[in-house]
Amino acid sequence: MALRPMEDAIFFFISLLLLLPSPSVSDSATQFCSAERGSGVESCGIPSYSSSSTRILIKGGTVVNAHHQQLADVYVEDGIIVAVQPNIKVGDEVTVLDATGKFVMPGGIDPHTHLAMEFMGTETIDDFFSGQAAALAGGTTMHIDFVIPVNGNLVAGFEAYENKSRNACMDYGFHMAITKWDEGVSKDMEIMVKEKGINSFKFFLAYKGSLMVTDDLLLEGLKRCKSLGALAMVHAENGDAVFEGQKRMIELGITGPEGHALSRPPVLEGEATSRAIRLARFVNTPLYVVHVMSVDAMDEIAKARKAGQKVIGEPVVSGLILDDHWLWDPDFKIASKYVMSPPIRSVGHGKSLQEALSTGILQLVGTDHCTFNSTQKALGLDDFRKIPNGVNGLEERMHLTWDTMVGSGQISATDFVRITSTECAKIFNIYPRKGAILPGSDADIIILNPNSSYEISSKSHHSRSDTNVYEGRRGQGKVEVTIAGGRIVWENDELKVVPGSGKYVEMPHFSYLFDGIEKSDANYLSSLRAPVKRVRIQKTATRRSRRSRAMTTVSLRKQNTRLPPEVNRVLYVRNLPFNITSEEMYDIFGKYGAIRQIRIGCNKDTKGTAFVVYEDIYDAKQAVDHLSGFNVANRYLIVLYYQHAKMSKKFDQKKNEEEVAKLQEKYGVSTKDK
Repeated sequence: MALRPMEDAIFFFISLLLLLPSPSVSDSATQFCSAERGSGVESCGIPSYSSSSTRILIKGGTVVNAHHQQLADVYVEDGIIVAVQPNIKVGDEVTVLDATGKFVMPGGIDPHTHLAMEFMGTETIDDFFSGQAAALAGGTTMHIDFVIPVNGNLVAGFEAYENKSRNACMDYGFHMAITKWDEGVSKDMEIMVKEKGINSFKFFLAYKGSLMVTDDLLLEGLKRCKSLGALAMVHAENGDAVFEGQKRMIELGITGPEGHALSRPPVLEGEATSRAIRLARFVNTPLYVVHVMSVDAMDEIAKARKAGQKVIGEPVVSGLILDDHWLWDPDFKIASKYVMSPPIRSVGHGKSLQEALSTGILQLVGTDHCTFNSTQKALGLDDFRKIPNGVNGLEERMHLTWDTMVGSGQISATDFVRITSTECAKIFNIYPRKGAILPGSDADIIILNPNSSYEISSKSHHSRSDTNVYEGRRGQGKVEVTIAGGRIVWENDELKVVPGSGKYVEMPHFSYLFDGIEKSDANYLSSLRAPVKRVRIQKTATRRSRRSRAMTTVSLRKQNTRLPPEVNRVLYVRNLPFNITSEEMYDIFGKYGAIRQIRIGCNKDTKGTAFVVYEDIYDAKQAVDHLSGFNVANRYLIVLYYQHAKMSKKFDQKKNEEEVAKLQEKYGVSTKDK
C-alpha cells in the first residue's frame, strides 16, 4: 500500500504530534511499571488515544494456528480479525505491519497466574497492571488468575478480585479456589459458574493449615464440579507429609532455602497426583493438574491418559528449564528467589517434562507467576517455611518456550501455538474467540521473529520484582509486536498500555472435556449387575416371639436336660419358598448351631421341602423351637423332627395345608399377614 505524497506528509505530521509527548519505555523499561499501585498513572508508554489504529494490516507473514500454517495477510478492524488470506487490499488510514520472514501467531494465554495475591503474610509484588504489562511485552495477551476466597467465601473473594483487576490492561479470566466445604460453598459454586463466568475450581492438597483441603472435601468438590460442568484443578502435593518433612528439616538444623526442596520431594507430588487422579476417576469427572514439576507426577498423568481418563497436565516454564542447584547458592537472595511449590526439581526432571510436552502427555505451558521481591523473600531468612513461595514467568514464557522447545527441534511452530495458546482456549471453552487467527476471533496477535535474539534481566523486565529467576538467559526467537484487542501494545521494545483497558472474559461451562461423560456414566451403571434381587427374610412378630426366649443350647447341656424321645439331629422343613437357595437356608438354620448337611427338594413332589442335619441334637431342638412358624418370603415354615415312617410316605398337600393352618392358629398369624 502506498500513500499519496500529500497524505503521506499529513499522516507523518499527525503521527509525530501524537508520539512526541509520549514517554519512552525503552529509556527506562522498569521505571514506569514499578510505580506504586493506585498512583493514578494513566498509561505505560503512551496515552490510549494514540496506542494504535483500529485498523491494522499485517502483511507477508507466516500465519500459524495450532492446526496449520500458511503465508497470508491478516486484516484487523475494531478489535476483531476480519480476514486471513494472501494479498489483502485495503484503503488508506490503515496501519500496516510488515511481517515478512516472521511468524504471525495468536497471542499467548497463560492458564496459571497469581496477581495481587495475599499469601504467607504479604502480597505478590505484581498487581494486575504491572503483571499484565509484563505479559504483553512477552507476547501473552490473556491470562487466567486464581481467585482466593475471603475466609472461605466465594462471592466475597470474587468481589475482592473484581476490585484488584480494575487496572487491568489486557483480557483476563478467573479460576476459583475452594478452601472449605459447606452448603453455602456448594451454592456459591453454581453462582460462579452460571453468573460470573468461572468454569474451573482449584483444590490445594498442600499448605496445611491455610489453603489445604482434605480428601472428603475434595470428593465433595469433584462431585459438584461434575454436576456444574466445571473443571476441577489440583495443586498436587501431600500436605500432611510436607508438614512432617518441614519439621524433619528444622530438627536437622536445615533452615535455608534448600530445606524447602528437601522437605517436599518428588514422591509427595507423585502420591498426591495419583490420589487426585484416582478420586477423579471414582467420580468420573475431568481433572487438571497444575504446575507438574516432577517425573513422579508426570508418570501418573501418563498412566491415567493411557487408560482413557480425562486428565490435563500443566508444566510451568520454571519446571521445564531450571533445576534446583540454585537453592544451594550461599547467597540467600539468589537462593530464595527460586523457592516455589512444588519445588524446582533436580537435573533430569525438566528434560523429561519437555519430552512429555512434545509427545502430548502434558498439554499446555503455564507460569505460576507469583512474584515476591527480595525484601519479601527475606521474611524467611532464618526459616525456609516463611519464604513466600513463587517465581516470575509471565513476560518470559513465550520466549523461553520457543527457544527451548522449537529452537531445539522438539516441537513445530504449530505445536508452539497449541501449547501456549490454543489448548488453553479449548480447555477453558473460549476457542475460537481466543487462541486462533481466524475471521471473527479477537485480534490478540503476536509477530515473532525467529532470527531475533533476546537477553533476560531484572533491570529491563517489566515486572515490579527486583529479581528474575531467568537472569542472564539468552535465546533466539523474540516477540517483536504484540496486538491486544486490536491495539498495538508492544512494538520496537516499547510498551503502549493503558490501565483499565483490559476486559474480563467469561468462560462457559461444559467444555469439550465433558463430552462423553454421560455415556460413560451410563456404561458404568449397566456394568454393575446390581442390585441383586434376593429372597426377603423377615421374622414375623408373634405372640411366641414376644415370650421370653428358651434356654440356650449351652444351658440345656449344663443342666443335662432330658430331651423328648422324638428329638433328633435331622429336621424336616416344609412350606419353603420354591426358589430358596442353600446359602439362604444356611443363613436361617446356621444361627442355631453347626450344620452337617442341607438337602433341598427339587422335583415336583419335594419342592418347598428340605432336610437339615445338625451336628448336635441340642442345636436341632433349638432350631425347631425357634423356627416353627418363621416367616420366609411370606411363607410360614413347618419344622419337624425327622421320623422315617412318616417321611417316607408321599407328600400330602391337603394334610400339609391343614398343618399350616394349625400352626397359624397356634402362633397367632393368619393369611392376612402375608
